[in-house]
Amino acid sequence: MIEFQFPEDQKYFEDLLLNSKAFSISEFRTMFDFRLPDIKRMEFNKLRNQRLKSLKEVHGVRCMLNLDCCDMNSGVAVDHLIPISSNKLNKEIRNLKAEKGKKVKTQSFGSNHFDNLIIACNKCNNHKKHRILSSEKIRSILHQKNNI
Repeated sequence: MIEFQFPEDQKYFEDLLLNSKAFSISEFRTMFDFRLPDIKRMEFNKLRNQRLKSLKEVHGVRCMLNLDCCDMNSGVAVDHLIPISSNKLNKEIRNLKAEKGKKVKTQSFGSNHFDNLIIACNKCNNHKKHRILSSEKIRSILHQKNNI
């Protein structure tokens, strides 16, 4: 079971991820990890090269984000489909405002599990940053990952 801090966050990710083939957010539990982002980033730094090698073996060397700025000549990186942390929900759902000189507080979401990782060209990876993709884009990428 996935335990979100706020029920509206769970609803947000249910709307984002669920389709007619997925019946419960728990089907995506490996994509979520609510521990502190700094801990997950340290773990990821140790796993990055191994995960990139595994992703290339399974999916080939191609940008799975394929945004408008896509450029495979920029190199490739491992990207988190659900970002490790984001302030999107705090801004959009809870309407939190930044304190003077600071950003809106982030929340921890994405895991370092293979299910939550994709290959992205460096341009797409840098463009996406900590953003949460649209439902259509995420579902398209999940379809690519599961049908290869």
